[in-house]
This record gives sequence, C-alpha cells and structure tokens, in this order.
Amino acid sequence: MSIGLTTNRLRDLTQHADRIREEWGFPGSAVGIVYDDKVLFSAGFGHHRIGENSEVTPHTLFPIASATKSFTAMSLALLVEEGKLDWDVPLQQYWPAFRLFDPIASVQITVRDILCHRSGLPRHDLVWYNTRLTREQLVERVRYLEPTVDFRHSYQYQNLLYTAPGHLVERLSGLSWEDFVKERILTKLGMDHSYFNVENARHAGPIALPYMWKAGSVTEVPFLNNEAIGPAGSMISCVEDMIKWLTFQLRGVLPDGQPLVGQQLLLEMHQPQMVSSPQTLYPEIPFVCSALGWFVQSYRGHNMIFHPGNLQGFTSFVSFLPEQKLGIVVLSQVDQSRLPVALTYEIYDRLLDMAPLDWHGRLKQEVQEEAKKMEEQLQNFKKSIDSMDDHDHPLSSRQYGRYEGNYHHPGYGIVSIAHTENSLQMKMLDNRLTFRRRHRRFCSKAGACRESKGDSFYTHVKSYFPIGVVGYDGQNYDGNAVCVVHDQLC
Repeated sequence: MSIGLTTNRLRDLTQHADRIREEWGFPGSAVGIVYDDKVLFSAGFGHHRIGENSEVTPHTLFPIASATKSFTAMSLALLVEEGKLDWDVPLQQYWPAFRLFDPIASVQITVRDILCHRSGLPRHDLVWYNTRLTREQLVERVRYLEPTVDFRHSYQYQNLLYTAPGHLVERLSGLSWEDFVKERILTKLGMDHSYFNVENARHAGPIALPYMWKAGSVTEVPFLNNEAIGPAGSMISCVEDMIKWLTFQLRGVLPDGQPLVGQQLLLEMHQPQMVSSPQTLYPEIPFVCSALGWFVQSYRGHNMIFHPGNLQGFTSFVSFLPEQKLGIVVLSQVDQSRLPVALTYEIYDRLLDMAPLDWHGRLKQEVQEEAKKMEEQLQNFKKSIDSMDDHDHPLSSRQYGRYEGNYHHPGYGIVSIAHTENSLQMKMLDNRLTFRRRHRRFCSKAGACRESKGDSFYTHVKSYFPIGVVGYDGQNYDGNAVCVVHDQLC
C-alpha cells in the first residue's frame, strides 16, 4: 500500500483541518501525519492566544496530558528488557511498602494491572488535583482509597495510580522518572522539544495557552500544574516531536536503525489487555480495549492503537494504524474537546480512500446530547436537594458553628469548614481549593449556570470528605453527584 499527498490533496487537507478548528471555535491546533518513516504533513492552525498574532506551528508546545502514559509504559518496558522488572510479578516484590485498600490486591497487583487500568479503583482525581503533595506522598495515600469494583474484575481509568509505576522506575533505575524518560527515550529519538512541567516549557516556548468552555464561550484559564502525577500526564510536546514518537512506534527502531526495545516487547505493549468499552456508539468502532500505556480499537476494520489526552485547557489524540504504517497526532487547545478525534478519523478516511463519514457532525451531536443529559441530571439533583431543604427554618448564624472544624480522611487529607460572616467556607488544605456556601450554583456542561435559594451547604462530599465538585468556578471536575454533609444535612 502506498499513501501520498498530492498538492491538491494537501491543500484540501489544510483547508479542512482549519475549517473544523474554526467551526469548533478553538483558538489553535496542530496536526502531524507520518507514513512509515516519512512525514506526510505537519502544520499548525490558529493562534497561541485569542487576540494575538502569534501563530501555531508544528513547533508550538501543547500539554499532551494522558498521552504521557505511553512514555511511562515504555520506561517500564526498558526495565523489563534489562531484566530488572517483570510485567506479571507482584509490585510488592520490588516495592515491599506498596499498599492498596484491598489487602488481596495489595499482594497481587502487578505493573500490567496498573498500566491497563484493572486495579478496581475509580478515578479519585480530586486527591491529586492542584495538590501540594509530592509524588511519593500521593502514592502513599492510595492505600486509603476504597475500590468500587473487585480487583481485575473490570476496567476503570486511573490517573493517580499511574504515579506508582513512575515511582517504580525511580526505585529500579536510580533516576527520577523525568530523567529516565529524557535520557533513555526522548534523547535517543531526537525529541528535543518535549518537557515535563509548565515552567520549563514556558521558558522554552512557544506554548499554546489553555482554554475551556465557560458560559457558552471559549475562555482562557490558568495552566494546571499536574507535575505530582507526572507519569500519568504531565508531558508537554509539539507535533514535530510527537511525529518522531509515532515513527518509532510504527518502525520499532531508533532514527539510527537500532532497536530501543525488542520487537516482541514493543508489540506486547500494543496488544489488548482488558475490554474498556464492550460496545460503542458507532458501528465503525465495535469495541475498545486497554493495552500497556495505550488503547486498541477496531476502526472501520483497521487495527488502531491510540491514546487521548485531556487536561485543563487542552486535548490531544495520538494514534497509529500499525498494518498501514500510518500515524496521526492532533494537539489542540480547549479541554473535553472532540476536535482531535473527529479530525483524526476524517484524515484516516481520506488517506485510506474510505467512504467519507461526517465525524465532525456526529461528535458535535454527541457533545450536545451529553450537555442535555448533564442538564437533566443537574435538574434531578436540584430537586433532590430542594426536597431536603427546610425553607421555613433557615440556619441561624449560631447554628453554623456546629459545622465548624477540621475533617480528616487519610486519603483526601484535611477539609476545614469555618464560619465567615453569614456563610460557611470549606477548604481542601492539600489541594488549595476553597468553596463558599452562599447560594447553590448549578452549571450545565455548556456553561449555563443558575443560582438556587435555600440554606443548604452545597458541595459534593461523601460523609466528611469531598470526592467531586460541580459548580466550582463553573467547571465540572469530577462528574459525581453526592450531597451528604455532617449530620446528614445537605
């Protein structure tokens, strides 16, 4: 099979990519396409920042978010190659102090289990979000977080637990996870413009600015420092570098023709390990499985290896079709975006001369339906809260005092509730997050918010520690809906 881009096809692809970006209303994006060892396409669209003239190029830096996990998995594969690690030997044999909440899982869990997300733990993302804790301290807290399904029973995506393999790299190699990835992977691939934290990337520049949808428009937001969970998603790169990563995945060798790891080991990382989506919305994608640092799906009859990335302000999609020796990377501003996926699928369709499908329209509709569903859930949630409110007997200032104090959970840390004027204020001390009880604020995913009357202390907490928040700064960070506070007052 031969794939190429004529002048007309290249022009059409450029116009199509930029048109989709504009229709989604995003400031900037970048696209790279590789076939075997040839770069077919590499371009940027839009601008780093709304209202400024700095254009996105293939060298513009974007956080790749969870696409970082494939680099962490490759780090572990290098240790497997050296005989320092076995995918299927319990983690405690290398790290005796490692513990999970479930004692059986503690002694049986392996690196393979963690990499393919079958630990039994739900996301618990608020443990690490904006945390001041170190990576080692975060891993220590995992033992206090309860699973929601049995160990190895089913797939549940995890960010927090992915820090454990990263820490294991440090224990077995004597190098920090960052130094190991840089010395053993990035440098050998010539990926000289990839970084591990926002500070270093901003000094290297140029870097795209983070945006998200708020109140129906794209709004600039702060960079999120997720360095503490670096192995799960802190890397920042550009299309030019990610093309080199895809080229290696397709060819299995370094630029000088030498292997980085054995071919069988590389192929093992691309093999399905756990069904993550037994049924999808589209017949062209009948199933999705987790692999080792990657996902695997059938796309219109083609084997696709991929990993998406999503972080406050950014979305990425890195993918390749190994049999066709074809890979695509799309980096974009605005989180929770379907643009990178829609553009990726439509490019594959064009290059493989498949009948066109309107992925742009399909995924737009999917977003709208999700927003409608979210609004319905929030309305039902509001009704359940209102049913518990005692509007005729609101709390007095003196009664607020019964809620004051520090509430501790060994996994989530200390939550402090204090009475300030005619309100209550809750602080998650380890995350530097503050929530005030003034009015309940309900926000749809599309950004529409309304205030609700009543004397309920509105937040998402379970028992005495929070697991998610809807309404904080208008953003849904977790998606869970729980409203139970001290003394069962909500």
